[in-house]
Amino acid sequence: MTPRVEWRVKSGAWHSLAEQRQAAYSLLAEVVGAAVTVDHDAAGAPFLPDHPELHVSISHCPTAVAAAVAQGRNIGIDIESRRRIDPSLVMRVCIPDEVAAIQAAADPTMAFLRFWTRKEAVLKCRGTGIKGFGSMLEAASPTDCTLHDIDTLLPDTVASVALANECPKPDKSSSQTPKLQA
Repeated sequence: MTPRVEWRVKSGAWHSLAEQRQAAYSLLAEVVGAAVTVDHDAAGAPFLPDHPELHVSISHCPTAVAAAVAQGRNIGIDIESRRRIDPSLVMRVCIPDEVAAIQAAADPTMAFLRFWTRKEAVLKCRGTGIKGFGSMLEAASPTDCTLHDIDTLLPDTVASVALANECPKPDKSSSQTPKLQA
């Protein structure tokens, strides 16, 4: 039996972070196919206490949300929409080959956001999240997970998902935030 792996993207216009999060939780429930209770581990990563066999990841930006589910393997997803990028950020989070590719791209902003979504998806998959910009540099060439660029079909929006090749599930026993229903 092939383990379940699924992700979805949904467009919208959410003005607050709370609205974006709720839209992402609702999309996660659609992907799972049932109402879900979302809890968060000590690092802030979401998990489903009623579905311990599923690894989940969500992401949101003002114009879109994304949700990913994997059975038996860690997964991370990130989605970003066009915004102004400080050039110093590119230098802090990208390795030289990435900087060169961004500078040579027809649309440097979207090229940077593609690298960003890949890296953030990898860090979410690893269960670490972004812990300073050094972690972004380490996520440039992952060997522990497989990256997929998602065709969002949305203008000025990019997304990526990382699926662990083989990772044990992190301990999700310590919750630091209230459970949310979706």
